[in-house]
Amino acid sequence: MKRVAIAAVLLLVGCKDKTREGPPAGSQGSGGAGQGTISRAPSPVPPKPPGAEAAAAEPLPDVCRSSLVVLDQATCKTPEDRQRLVEPRKAISGLVEALSKAGGSDPRQTQVMCAQMLLAIEQDATKLGCAVAIDAPRRKEIAGLLDAWYGQRTPVAPTGDAAADAVIARIVAMRDAACDCRDAACLDRVDQQLVGIGEMPGSAPPAARTLAGKLLEDAGRCATRVRMLGSAAQR
Repeated sequence: MKRVAIAAVLLLVGCKDKTREGPPAGSQGSGGAGQGTISRAPSPVPPKPPGAEAAAAEPLPDVCRSSLVVLDQATCKTPEDRQRLVEPRKAISGLVEALSKAGGSDPRQTQVMCAQMLLAIEQDATKLGCAVAIDAPRRKEIAGLLDAWYGQRTPVAPTGDAAADAVIARIVAMRDAACDCRDAACLDRVDQQLVGIGEMPGSAPPAARTLAGKLLEDAGRCATRVRMLGSAAQR
C-alpha cells in the first residue's frame, strides 16, 4: 500500500505549506524558477480559472465517505488478506479527520486525495487477493472529480515586465509539456527543461512571481496524475 502512504503525506505536507508565508517556490530573484523538478512542485492549491465559480457551485461528491463504504464491502480470500486492508482504510479516515481540524483546508482537495487513495488501494488489492469493487456510478463520479481537478490551467496574461514575461513563457511551455505527458519517462524528459527556464529577474512584479508559482502548481498536478494514477487515469 505504498502509494496510499505517499498520497497521504503529499496532502498533509500541502496543508502545512498553506500556513507559511512567502513567494511561490521557484519565483525568488535569488533562486531559479527552474530549481527542483516538477514532481516536487508545491502540493496543489487550485487557481481559479474561468468557470471555477460555477464548478464550485456544483455539489461536491463525498468520495471520502464512499471510499470507506467500498473498502468495507471488499472481499478477500483469507482473513489475513482482509487485515491488510485495515491500514489503508485507517489512512483515509485519518486523512479526513486531520483535514477537518485543519483551518483553511480545501474540501475539494480532500475529496481528490481520497479518490487518489481509493484507486491506489484498488490496484494494490488485487495483489493481496482482495476484490475492491467500485461500481459504475462511483467510478464515473471519481473520474469527473479528478478530470476537473487535473484539468485546471492557470490563465496567462502579460505582467508588464518583459524579462519576467520571458521566464513565464518558458514556464508555460514546460507546464504544457508536462500536462501532455502520459508516462513517467516523459515527465523525466520534461524535468530537464527546468534548467533552461532561468531565474525570475529581481525587477519582476509580485504578480509575475505569483503567476509563476501557479503555473508550477499546474505542472505539479499533471505530474501527480501520471506518477500516482498511471495511464488508467489519463483523459
